[in-house]
This record gives sequence, structure tokens and C-alpha cells, in this order.
Amino acid sequence: MPHPTDNVWEVLSTARSIRRFTDEPVDSATLDRCLQAATWAPNGANAQLWRFIVLDGPEQRAAVAQAAQIALQSIESIYGMTRPAPEDDSRSARNNRATYELHDRAGEFTSVLFVAYKNEFSSEFLQGGSIYPALQNFYLAARAQGLGACITSWASYGGEQALREAVGIPDEWFLAGHVVVGWPRGKHGPVRRRPLSDVVFRNHWDPERADITYGRGARPRGK
Repeated sequence: MPHPTDNVWEVLSTARSIRRFTDEPVDSATLDRCLQAATWAPNGANAQLWRFIVLDGPEQRAAVAQAAQIALQSIESIYGMTRPAPEDDSRSARNNRATYELHDRAGEFTSVLFVAYKNEFSSEFLQGGSIYPALQNFYLAARAQGLGACITSWASYGGEQALREAVGIPDEWFLAGHVVVGWPRGKHGPVRRRPLSDVVFRNHWDPERADITYGRGARPRGK
């Protein structure tokens, strides 16, 4: 059920990845507010070397579905995931079911591809600092309006070429991110994250807490 909020702290603390959506389409006005928020993001020299591509046409959704299945093969290998048995009601099984549902239904939803222009002055990783804030703005604006969203890896792996061809993206633009958006079937947040004591250092590097096996980790976001 949609739960919009103007409380920025509630937005930040409940904007978890949503992987289950209703069949209700996202109206243009609501989606445009998310896109407008994306354009307000900070970026280097205010050059705005970004473009946001809404994917809601039949050919584009088919390419998204293809990219999702390609990504799923890698995700299963990386995280050792398999489809859970029907009788398994553990937390990991519930999470995995949501992940599989998102991939299985990928072609049914509206999504947005975030692309950035390649320049000769910096790496794609460094340029990401001028587009990832836009993706985050979009994500948080979706949550504020009661939408659900999930940042995916589908524009990576072998799915990148399928998306490039379906949209006609030139080589001089790199695919920086992809987010699925829709009306959630379920609730937002609260998010589960490590405590500050695990991740914040004061003035000096802490080798013990820097160990990625230290403490209790959160589930990887945005598969």
C-alpha cells in the first residue's frame, strides 16, 4: 500500500529496495516528479552530462527482461542463490523469492536507465560521482511519493548490449545505473544496516572493523 511522506528522515530510513510490485502503472506526473528530482542532484561543474531514459515501450521492456535474466545467472553464482522450496519460510527464502519475482516479471514494469557522457578527463568510476546522486535523488523521490524502487545490476553483465541496442545508446555514453519503479506490494522499510560503530572511523583506519567479515552484514542491495 502506498505510503507517501514529506518527512525526509522517514524517507531516508525506509527507502528499502522494493522487489514486488502491483500491476498498477506509474502515472506520468508521479514519474516526472522523480525525474525532476534527479535533475536537482549535484554534479561536476553543473555540466549535467547525464540522460535519463524511461523504458516503458514493448521492445524496451523485452530488452529489460532479457537483461534481467542474464544478470540473474551471475547473481545466482555470486550469492549461491537458488529458488527456495515452497515450504521454506525463512527470511532468506522470503528475500530470495522477492528477488526471483523481480527478475521473472522484469518486462512488466517501468524502469529508468541512467547514462552519462564519457569524457577524456576522468574514468567512468570518477564520473559516477556526477550521476549517482541523480539516481539516488530519483530513488528517494519515488519513496517520498509512496512508490517502490529497486536499483538493479541489469545494465551490467551481458545485459548492457541488449539495452544499448533496444534504446540506441551511442558508445560515447556509459550505462551508469538502472532502477525499476512501481507501486509496492507490501511495505516500505525500515532498512536494515550495520550500526555506526561498525562503519565509522575517527581519524585513523581501523583494521579490525575494516574486515568485511566483521560484524553482521546487511543483505546486498539492489540485485
